[in-house]
Amino acid sequence: MQAVILAAGRGERMRSITSVKPLLPVLGVSLLERAIRVARHGGVNEIIIVTGHQHEAIQRWHQDYLRQPGAARIILAHNAGWESTENGTSLLAAAPHIRGPFLLLMADHVYTPELIASLLQATPPADGAILAVDRRLDRTDIDLDDVTRVALKGPNVVEIDKGLASCHGYDTGAFLCSPNVLQAMQHEHDAGRTRISDVMQTLASQGQLLAHDISGMYWQDVDTPEMLRRAEEGLLTWAAGKPADGLVARRLNRPLSRLITRHIAHTRISPNQISLIAFVIGIVAACLMPSGPWWALAVGGLLVQLASVVDDCDGELARLRFAPSDFGGWFDALLDRYADAAILAGLTWHTMLAQQNPAWMWLGILAISGSFVASYSAHKADRQLPRSAWRMGRDTRSLIVMIGALLAMPIATLWVIAITMNLAVVYRLM
Repeated sequence: MQAVILAAGRGERMRSITSVKPLLPVLGVSLLERAIRVARHGGVNEIIIVTGHQHEAIQRWHQDYLRQPGAARIILAHNAGWESTENGTSLLAAAPHIRGPFLLLMADHVYTPELIASLLQATPPADGAILAVDRRLDRTDIDLDDVTRVALKGPNVVEIDKGLASCHGYDTGAFLCSPNVLQAMQHEHDAGRTRISDVMQTLASQGQLLAHDISGMYWQDVDTPEMLRRAEEGLLTWAAGKPADGLVARRLNRPLSRLITRHIAHTRISPNQISLIAFVIGIVAACLMPSGPWWALAVGGLLVQLASVVDDCDGELARLRFAPSDFGGWFDALLDRYADAAILAGLTWHTMLAQQNPAWMWLGILAISGSFVASYSAHKADRQLPRSAWRMGRDTRSLIVMIGALLAMPIATLWVIAITMNLAVVYRLM
């Protein structure tokens, strides 16, 4: 599978913040490289980038990109007429390199991997194309004055234009095309119509343009500084949308972790380094808890909650960079278990010293073992069972520890964790 990414435009409305719009960073990754990464995530193995304005800068970027490990195979095609024609001419500039069905993307759009993967699973008409259509007409986070609208009849697109009075969805700028689209584009170009929308309208009139519903998947056209801000917000929300999150993670941790991720996304810090930082915070918390003073217990509890928030950032950062890995998830899970054991052991030690009775060790063991088995069974349950409305995970456990530490109630905290974690296991078994 090939992909064509159109990156020839001037980006006039973004000139106040960048002179080369495709290279504009969005949460640490340029628009152009984001398009490349989502295409590769969907299974594309060769990418044709059509340049125009500031093509020398994109050529320099390309040389740097090739030094990355695992860089995609990229062909640069230059549209010499980019100043006087529309984006259809850029598509024709890529034509000599296209050998079969291809994915067509706009460099100034951001897409999630799920959207592109979904589109690539479709089959375009032999002489036409499929357009990813967003049917959420209630969206207010896109530029409604500039978005291209589509009218549908069943699975077919019948009209596509920015000026439609009524419509059924929005054009996302992502197409899966048969090679014959190039011939149709050449015919439109010869007739003086040089927009991709022109050839798509012709295909729609012939019943050769189908709609692929991607409602619920995120995309954004980044045409103005305001749309850039909204794209960053949208991507952060998407990256933080982990289906397995519990109530505490969704309502408390994620809003805080997104703020942290927004700031670290522009740095060179890696997701695994974030996992290590969260682990160190948890160990520091565990070391404070056995101390006698209330303030040490309270600070330890606050650090436990901070570690829980920071621990969400590694996954968010990995998703934003389209770089999640099996090792990263495994590494994070291992560090989490060690930190959990240390924190609950610290709380148990505090209780034993305060009560001057080593028998409280057994309550600590019950809390630690329940937490471990609850975490282990959660992964199994996520694969085997329907999504449960009642989920007692690490986020909830960390919040309980923080509240108990602030209230100087370590015994009650251990009882609550021991009971709830083991009940969560029983609940899954039932």
